[in-house]
Amino acid sequence: MKHKLFNYLFTLAIIAVTIYILASSTELGIIPVLIKITDLKFLCGGFICMLLYWLSDMLIIKTLFSFAQTRQSYLSSFKLTMIGQYYNLITPFASGGQPAQILTMTNNLKLSVGLATSLTISKFLIYHIVITIFPLFMLILKPSLILEQTVIGRTIIFVGMIVNLFGLLLIIGLCFNSKIVYRIVLLIVTILQKFKLAKNIQAADISHHINVYKTSLNNFLANKKILILVSGFCLVQVTAYFSVTYFVYLSLGLSQASLLDILAIQSLLYTAINTIPTPGNVGSSEGLFYLVFGIVFPSKLIIYAIILWRLIIYYFNLAVTGLFVLFNHLYLRFITNRQGNLAK
Repeated sequence: MKHKLFNYLFTLAIIAVTIYILASSTELGIIPVLIKITDLKFLCGGFICMLLYWLSDMLIIKTLFSFAQTRQSYLSSFKLTMIGQYYNLITPFASGGQPAQILTMTNNLKLSVGLATSLTISKFLIYHIVITIFPLFMLILKPSLILEQTVIGRTIIFVGMIVNLFGLLLIIGLCFNSKIVYRIVLLIVTILQKFKLAKNIQAADISHHINVYKTSLNNFLANKKILILVSGFCLVQVTAYFSVTYFVYLSLGLSQASLLDILAIQSLLYTAINTIPTPGNVGSSEGLFYLVFGIVFPSKLIIYAIILWRLIIYYFNLAVTGLFVLFNHLYLRFITNRQGNLAK
Protein backbone atom coordinates (compact mmCIF):
# COMPACT_ATOMS: atom_id res chain seq x y z
CA MET A 1 0.00 0.00 0.00
CA LYS A 2 2.86 2.39 0.92
CA HIS A 3 4.62 1.60 -2.37
CA LYS A 4 1.45 2.43 -4.35
CA LEU A 5 1.01 5.66 -2.38
CA PHE A 6 4.60 6.64 -3.16
CA ASN A 7 3.99 5.94 -6.86
CA TYR A 8 0.91 8.18 -6.91
CA LEU A 9 2.67 10.97 -5.03
CA PHE A 10 5.71 10.70 -7.29
CA THR A 11 3.53 10.94 -10.41
CA LEU A 12 1.67 13.97 -9.06
CA ALA A 13 4.96 15.60 -8.07
CA ILE A 14 6.37 15.31 -11.59
CA ILE A 15 3.21 16.82 -13.08
CA ALA A 16 2.98 19.58 -10.45
CA VAL A 17 6.64 20.68 -10.64
CA THR A 18 6.71 20.76 -14.44
CA ILE A 19 3.39 22.58 -14.81
CA TYR A 20 4.21 25.07 -12.03
CA ILE A 21 7.55 26.08 -13.58
CA LEU A 22 6.08 26.41 -17.06
CA ALA A 23 2.90 28.20 -15.96
CA SER A 24 4.61 30.63 -13.58
CA SER A 25 7.02 31.90 -16.23
CA THR A 26 6.18 35.34 -17.60
CA GLU A 27 8.65 34.75 -20.44
CA LEU A 28 6.40 32.27 -22.23
CA GLY A 29 3.62 34.83 -22.74
CA ILE A 30 5.68 36.70 -25.30
CA ILE A 31 6.12 33.67 -27.59
CA PRO A 32 3.54 34.85 -30.21
CA VAL A 33 5.45 38.14 -30.57
CA LEU A 34 8.77 36.31 -30.88
CA ILE A 35 7.43 34.07 -33.65
CA LYS A 36 6.65 37.17 -35.72
CA ILE A 37 10.09 38.75 -35.40
CA THR A 38 12.33 35.67 -35.67
CA ASP A 39 13.54 33.59 -38.59
CA LEU A 40 12.08 30.20 -37.69
CA LYS A 41 14.48 28.17 -39.84
CA PHE A 42 17.42 29.40 -37.76
CA LEU A 43 15.44 28.97 -34.56
CA CYS A 44 14.83 25.33 -35.52
CA GLY A 45 18.61 24.97 -35.54
CA GLY A 46 18.56 25.70 -31.82
CA PHE A 47 16.02 22.94 -31.17
CA ILE A 48 18.12 20.54 -33.27
CA CYS A 49 21.11 21.45 -31.11
CA MET A 50 19.13 20.37 -28.03
CA LEU A 51 18.30 17.07 -29.72
CA LEU A 52 22.00 16.59 -30.50
CA TYR A 53 22.75 17.44 -26.86
CA TRP A 54 20.46 14.63 -25.66
CA LEU A 55 21.73 12.13 -28.23
CA SER A 56 25.37 12.86 -27.33
CA ASP A 57 24.56 12.22 -23.67
CA MET A 58 22.86 8.96 -24.65
CA LEU A 59 25.96 7.86 -26.58
CA ILE A 60 28.16 8.64 -23.58
CA ILE A 61 26.00 6.43 -21.35
CA LYS A 62 25.82 3.66 -23.97
CA THR A 63 29.62 3.76 -24.37
CA LEU A 64 30.09 3.44 -20.61
CA PHE A 65 27.66 0.51 -20.53
CA SER A 66 29.60 -1.21 -23.33
CA PHE A 67 32.87 -0.59 -21.51
CA ALA A 68 31.43 -2.16 -18.36
CA GLN A 69 30.23 -5.12 -20.48
CA THR A 70 26.68 -4.40 -19.41
CA ARG A 71 24.12 -5.16 -22.10
CA GLN A 72 21.80 -2.20 -22.19
CA SER A 73 19.90 -0.85 -25.18
CA TYR A 74 20.10 2.64 -26.68
CA LEU A 75 16.58 3.17 -25.33
CA SER A 76 17.74 2.44 -21.77
CA SER A 77 20.62 4.87 -22.24
CA PHE A 78 18.23 7.52 -23.59
CA LYS A 79 15.91 7.01 -20.62
CA LEU A 80 18.81 7.67 -18.26
CA THR A 81 19.67 10.81 -20.23
CA MET A 82 16.16 12.20 -19.94
CA ILE A 83 15.84 11.28 -16.26
CA GLY A 84 19.17 12.93 -15.47
CA GLN A 85 18.26 16.05 -17.44
CA TYR A 86 14.88 16.47 -15.76
CA TYR A 87 16.16 16.22 -12.20
CA ASN A 88 19.12 18.48 -13.00
CA LEU A 89 16.67 21.13 -14.24
CA ILE A 90 14.57 21.18 -11.08
CA THR A 91 17.29 20.95 -8.40
CA PRO A 92 19.87 23.50 -7.15
CA PHE A 93 23.36 23.16 -8.68
CA ALA A 94 21.83 20.60 -11.09
CA SER A 95 22.48 18.08 -8.32
CA GLY A 96 19.51 15.74 -8.69
CA GLY A 97 20.34 14.07 -11.99
CA GLN A 98 23.14 11.78 -10.87
CA PRO A 99 21.33 10.29 -7.81
CA ALA A 100 18.21 9.76 -9.95
CA GLN A 101 20.27 7.95 -12.60
CA ILE A 102 21.96 5.74 -10.00
CA LEU A 103 18.58 4.82 -8.49
CA THR A 104 17.23 4.01 -11.97
CA MET A 105 20.22 1.83 -12.82
CA THR A 106 20.06 -0.11 -9.56
CA ASN A 107 16.28 -0.45 -9.43
CA ASN A 108 15.19 -0.80 -13.06
CA LEU A 109 18.34 -1.98 -14.85
CA LYS A 110 19.42 -4.22 -11.94
CA LEU A 111 23.02 -2.97 -11.84
CA SER A 112 24.99 -3.10 -8.61
CA VAL A 113 25.23 0.12 -6.60
CA GLY A 114 29.03 0.14 -7.03
CA LEU A 115 28.90 -0.19 -10.80
CA ALA A 116 26.07 2.35 -11.19
CA THR A 117 27.96 4.85 -9.03
CA SER A 118 31.18 4.26 -10.95
CA LEU A 119 29.56 4.79 -14.35
CA THR A 120 27.79 7.94 -13.16
CA ILE A 121 30.90 9.48 -11.58
CA SER A 122 33.02 8.57 -14.62
CA LYS A 123 30.60 10.50 -16.83
CA PHE A 124 30.37 13.35 -14.32
CA LEU A 125 34.17 13.62 -14.10
CA ILE A 126 34.73 13.77 -17.88
CA TYR A 127 31.93 16.30 -18.29
CA HIS A 128 33.44 18.62 -15.72
CA ILE A 129 36.90 18.31 -17.25
CA VAL A 130 35.46 19.32 -20.63
CA ILE A 131 33.39 22.27 -19.34
CA THR A 132 36.41 23.50 -17.36
CA ILE A 133 38.90 23.27 -20.23
CA PHE A 134 36.48 24.53 -22.93
CA PRO A 135 36.20 28.16 -21.66
CA LEU A 136 39.92 28.27 -20.85
CA PHE A 137 40.69 27.28 -24.45
CA MET A 138 38.20 29.84 -25.75
CA LEU A 139 39.74 32.47 -23.51
CA ILE A 140 43.09 31.89 -25.22
CA LEU A 141 41.51 32.09 -28.68
CA LYS A 142 39.31 35.11 -27.94
CA PRO A 143 40.88 37.17 -25.10
CA SER A 144 39.26 40.35 -26.42
CA LEU A 145 35.82 39.04 -25.46
CA ILE A 146 36.87 39.19 -21.82
CA LEU A 147 38.54 42.60 -22.11
CA GLU A 148 35.35 44.04 -23.65
CA GLN A 149 33.24 42.91 -20.70
CA THR A 150 32.29 45.25 -17.88
CA VAL A 151 34.20 45.03 -14.60
CA ILE A 152 31.24 43.19 -13.04
CA GLY A 153 31.09 40.79 -16.01
CA ARG A 154 34.83 40.01 -15.85
CA THR A 155 34.66 39.49 -12.09
CA ILE A 156 31.73 37.08 -12.28
CA ILE A 157 33.37 35.11 -15.12
CA PHE A 158 36.71 34.80 -13.32
CA VAL A 159 35.04 33.79 -10.05
CA GLY A 160 33.05 31.17 -11.97
CA MET A 161 36.20 29.79 -13.60
CA ILE A 162 38.01 29.57 -10.25
CA VAL A 163 35.04 27.82 -8.63
CA ASN A 164 34.85 25.35 -11.55
CA LEU A 165 38.57 24.58 -11.30
CA PHE A 166 38.24 24.04 -7.55
CA GLY A 167 35.15 21.88 -8.11
CA LEU A 168 37.00 19.74 -10.64
CA LEU A 169 39.87 19.16 -8.19
CA LEU A 170 37.33 18.30 -5.51
CA ILE A 171 35.56 15.79 -7.78
CA ILE A 172 38.87 14.14 -8.69
CA GLY A 173 39.76 13.92 -5.00
CA LEU A 174 36.38 12.42 -4.10
CA CYS A 175 36.72 9.80 -6.83
CA PHE A 176 39.65 8.22 -5.05
CA ASN A 177 38.67 8.80 -1.42
CA SER A 178 37.35 5.49 -0.10
CA LYS A 179 35.79 7.02 3.04
CA ILE A 180 33.74 9.52 1.05
CA VAL A 181 32.76 6.85 -1.46
CA TYR A 182 31.66 4.59 1.41
CA ARG A 183 29.36 7.33 2.72
CA ILE A 184 27.93 7.98 -0.75
CA VAL A 185 27.21 4.29 -1.33
CA LEU A 186 25.77 3.97 2.19
CA LEU A 187 23.45 6.92 1.52
CA ILE A 188 22.29 5.40 -1.79
CA VAL A 189 21.66 2.01 -0.13
CA THR A 190 19.73 3.72 2.71
CA ILE A 191 17.51 5.53 0.18
CA LEU A 192 16.92 2.28 -1.73
CA GLN A 193 15.98 0.49 1.47
CA LYS A 194 13.68 3.31 2.57
CA PHE A 195 11.62 2.92 -0.58
CA LYS A 196 11.91 -0.88 -0.41
CA LEU A 197 13.99 -1.00 -3.59
CA ALA A 198 16.80 -2.96 -1.94
CA LYS A 199 16.65 -5.43 0.91
CA ASN A 200 19.09 -7.27 3.18
CA ILE A 201 22.17 -5.25 2.19
CA GLN A 202 24.82 -5.60 4.90
CA ALA A 203 28.12 -3.82 5.59
CA ALA A 204 29.98 -6.56 3.69
CA ASP A 205 27.77 -5.88 0.66
CA ILE A 206 28.63 -2.17 0.81
CA SER A 207 32.34 -3.01 0.89
CA HIS A 208 31.79 -5.18 -2.16
CA HIS A 209 30.01 -2.31 -3.95
CA ILE A 210 32.92 0.02 -3.15
CA ASN A 211 35.43 -2.48 -4.54
CA VAL A 212 33.33 -2.76 -7.72
CA TYR A 213 33.19 1.04 -7.91
CA LYS A 214 36.97 1.48 -7.50
CA THR A 215 37.81 -1.29 -9.96
CA SER A 216 35.41 -0.01 -12.60
CA LEU A 217 36.55 3.63 -12.23
CA ASN A 218 40.25 2.72 -12.38
CA ASN A 219 39.68 0.53 -15.45
CA PHE A 220 37.79 3.36 -17.15
CA LEU A 221 40.52 5.93 -16.49
CA ALA A 222 43.17 3.45 -17.69
CA ASN A 223 41.37 2.72 -20.97
CA LYS A 224 42.56 5.51 -23.26
CA LYS A 225 40.34 4.49 -26.18
CA ILE A 226 37.13 4.68 -24.15
CA LEU A 227 38.35 7.80 -22.37
CA ILE A 228 38.93 9.61 -25.67
CA LEU A 229 35.62 8.38 -27.10
CA VAL A 230 33.60 9.56 -24.10
CA SER A 231 35.50 12.87 -24.06
CA GLY A 232 34.73 13.32 -27.78
CA PHE A 233 31.00 12.72 -27.27
CA CYS A 234 31.08 15.09 -24.30
CA LEU A 235 32.77 17.79 -26.40
CA VAL A 236 30.05 17.40 -29.06
CA GLN A 237 27.39 17.61 -26.34
CA VAL A 238 28.79 20.80 -24.82
CA THR A 239 29.35 22.43 -28.23
CA ALA A 240 25.76 21.64 -29.27
CA TYR A 241 24.44 23.14 -26.03
CA PHE A 242 26.49 26.33 -26.43
CA SER A 243 25.55 26.61 -30.12
CA VAL A 244 21.88 27.19 -29.26
CA THR A 245 22.76 30.84 -28.61
CA TYR A 246 24.31 31.17 -32.07
CA PHE A 247 21.09 30.04 -33.77
CA VAL A 248 19.12 32.45 -31.59
CA TYR A 249 21.54 35.16 -32.74
CA LEU A 250 20.97 34.28 -36.42
CA SER A 251 17.19 34.02 -35.96
CA LEU A 252 17.08 37.68 -34.92
CA GLY A 253 18.70 38.72 -38.20
CA LEU A 254 22.18 39.29 -36.73
CA SER A 255 25.39 38.16 -38.41
CA GLN A 256 28.42 40.17 -37.27
CA ALA A 257 29.57 37.76 -34.54
CA SER A 258 30.99 34.39 -35.58
CA LEU A 259 30.09 30.97 -34.18
CA LEU A 260 33.44 30.97 -32.37
CA ASP A 261 32.61 34.32 -30.74
CA ILE A 262 29.27 33.03 -29.48
CA LEU A 263 30.78 29.74 -28.26
CA ALA A 264 33.46 31.64 -26.37
CA ILE A 265 31.02 33.99 -24.62
CA GLN A 266 28.51 31.21 -23.93
CA SER A 267 31.16 28.96 -22.38
CA LEU A 268 32.25 31.81 -20.11
CA LEU A 269 28.61 32.49 -19.22
CA TYR A 270 28.12 28.80 -18.37
CA THR A 271 31.02 28.80 -15.92
CA ALA A 272 29.45 31.77 -14.13
CA ILE A 273 25.89 30.36 -14.12
CA ASN A 274 27.09 26.97 -12.92
CA THR A 275 28.07 28.41 -9.53
CA ILE A 276 24.62 29.82 -8.69
CA PRO A 277 22.40 27.45 -6.64
CA THR A 278 18.96 28.04 -8.15
CA PRO A 279 16.92 25.26 -9.82
CA GLY A 280 17.49 25.56 -13.56
CA ASN A 281 19.47 28.77 -12.84
CA VAL A 282 16.17 30.66 -13.08
CA GLY A 283 16.73 34.41 -12.77
CA SER A 284 20.50 34.27 -12.65
CA SER A 285 20.76 32.94 -16.22
CA GLU A 286 18.76 35.81 -17.66
CA GLY A 287 20.68 38.45 -15.73
CA LEU A 288 24.12 37.11 -16.59
CA PHE A 289 23.14 36.61 -20.24
CA TYR A 290 22.15 40.28 -20.40
CA LEU A 291 25.45 41.22 -18.78
CA VAL A 292 27.94 39.22 -20.87
CA PHE A 293 26.14 39.08 -24.24
CA GLY A 294 25.56 42.82 -24.36
CA ILE A 295 28.72 43.12 -26.47
CA VAL A 296 27.20 41.19 -29.42
CA PHE A 297 23.41 41.61 -29.11
CA PRO A 298 21.94 45.10 -29.73
CA SER A 299 20.19 46.49 -26.64
CA LYS A 300 16.80 46.52 -28.42
CA LEU A 301 17.04 42.77 -29.21
CA ILE A 302 18.84 41.27 -26.21
CA ILE A 303 15.64 40.77 -24.18
CA TYR A 304 14.14 38.78 -27.07
CA ALA A 305 17.39 36.81 -27.32
CA ILE A 306 17.26 35.92 -23.61
CA ILE A 307 13.68 34.65 -23.89
CA LEU A 308 14.37 32.59 -27.01
CA TRP A 309 17.51 31.12 -25.45
CA ARG A 310 15.72 30.16 -22.24
CA LEU A 311 12.76 28.84 -24.20
CA ILE A 312 15.03 26.29 -25.89
CA ILE A 313 17.62 25.33 -23.29
CA TYR A 314 15.30 25.35 -20.27
CA TYR A 315 11.55 25.33 -20.93
CA PHE A 316 11.64 23.07 -23.99
CA ASN A 317 14.13 20.83 -22.19
CA LEU A 318 11.98 20.77 -19.05
CA ALA A 319 8.72 20.04 -20.90
CA VAL A 320 10.14 17.19 -23.01
CA THR A 321 12.15 15.52 -20.23
CA GLY A 322 9.30 15.99 -17.73
CA LEU A 323 6.83 14.27 -20.05
CA PHE A 324 9.35 11.51 -20.74
CA VAL A 325 9.94 10.86 -17.02
CA LEU A 326 6.19 10.90 -16.36
CA PHE A 327 5.28 8.44 -19.14
CA ASN A 328 8.24 6.21 -18.28
CA HIS A 329 7.07 6.07 -14.66
CA LEU A 330 3.50 5.29 -15.70
CA TYR A 331 4.73 2.59 -18.07
CA LEU A 332 6.82 0.94 -15.33
CA ARG A 333 3.82 1.04 -13.01
CA PHE A 334 1.67 -0.60 -15.69
CA ILE A 335 4.24 -3.39 -16.22
CA THR A 336 4.60 -3.95 -12.46
CA ASN A 337 0.83 -4.14 -11.92
CA ARG A 338 0.41 -6.46 -14.89
CA GLN A 339 3.10 -8.83 -13.61
CA GLY A 340 1.48 -8.76 -10.17
CA ASN A 341 -1.91 -9.68 -11.63
CA LEU A 342 -0.42 -12.51 -13.70
CA ALA A 343 1.33 -13.87 -10.60
CA LYS A 344 -2.02 -14.08 -8.85
